[in-house]
Amino acid sequence: MIRTASSIQVRKSPARRLIRVAVGFAVATTWTIIIAGCEPAAGSSSKERSKISVIRDERPGLVRIEGIGPIRGFAKGRDNTFMHCLELVLEASGRPIGYDELMGVSGLAFRIQFRTDQWDVGSPDPLVGADCLPALFSAIGWDYETWVVRRDEISEAEALRQAVKQSIDRGTPVLAANIIPPEDWGIIVGYRPDRSWLCRSYNGGAERTDQPAKGWPTAAVILTRRLTRPDPVKAYAASIRRAIELFDKRSEGSHSLGTKAFDDWCQSLRSARDEKYVHANFWTYIGLIDARAAAVRYLRSIAKQFGPREIHLNVAADWYDKEVQLLLKQIRDVPSVRTYPDSLPPKEMRDHQIDVLRQAQIFEKNAVESLRKAL
Repeated sequence: MIRTASSIQVRKSPARRLIRVAVGFAVATTWTIIIAGCEPAAGSSSKERSKISVIRDERPGLVRIEGIGPIRGFAKGRDNTFMHCLELVLEASGRPIGYDELMGVSGLAFRIQFRTDQWDVGSPDPLVGADCLPALFSAIGWDYETWVVRRDEISEAEALRQAVKQSIDRGTPVLAANIIPPEDWGIIVGYRPDRSWLCRSYNGGAERTDQPAKGWPTAAVILTRRLTRPDPVKAYAASIRRAIELFDKRSEGSHSLGTKAFDDWCQSLRSARDEKYVHANFWTYIGLIDARAAAVRYLRSIAKQFGPREIHLNVAADWYDKEVQLLLKQIRDVPSVRTYPDSLPPKEMRDHQIDVLRQAQIFEKNAVESLRKAL
């Protein structure tokens, strides 16, 4: 998901205590290897075994983390770049939680929002508008800090650099947006003597190989303290309540939510006067497909936990699946900037998309009504 810097409208979370990862052993060769997490961190179970190694070069100032799996990339069921990067970090840290579950417990699988004051490609971002991070990190059992710091804010930027360095030193990768533009989320996995960062990203050939950062993070999320994970069944019930709440809520800041988001999106399509809408419209549409596909898989995976109310979650999943199939079938009416880089797409395409969104809105209402019956 590509965003503009103006999309991020969050404040830094209150500072939280950092914990030190237990140090394993040092190998006296060209590289010093520190195995992070040889002893379970506070809040971890005995089954949680980190795959992460912190590697230090004999040359001072070069430190990197190994053990992070490859980024799958777009159009592979992982289009929300924040959630997939978090999925990889959790897997490496010994607490594997899949993409669909992260999307579900956060509420992002069920959220639709639309920025009303301008076309904004960042609407699907979990930090933008109705913030999904508090519910997410509460459900997975982890403390975190959110940093939004401009590069020209000298003291704050230096504080961020130090926070990232400390996180890498204790074996915890950092989630960051825009480190390899465009502004998708990626993972900071190391730092170099010149104070630059090594990263993984959806962009710049960094899916499998560490690459130097090319941009300053428009936002960063640092995992600070591993906690005991709450009862997943309770988290699942909370996620259904969250889904209903997000659909019923009309707005959050400059974003409309739920059924009103559909209304505002359709109205903005009707009033589009130039091609500037194309990029944001396309990625908002793609984000909706990805989120609802995750909702289908998530609901079907947890339905049995609801006993006799299982049927209502499966019915909701069926409605969301109808929505996904509809959106995929009609994607030809949602052009990208590659198709219309310098011109306004025909009005007929926008009208067709409006018809599709109206049908999707009905499917969503039916899905949410089924979710209500599950509680």
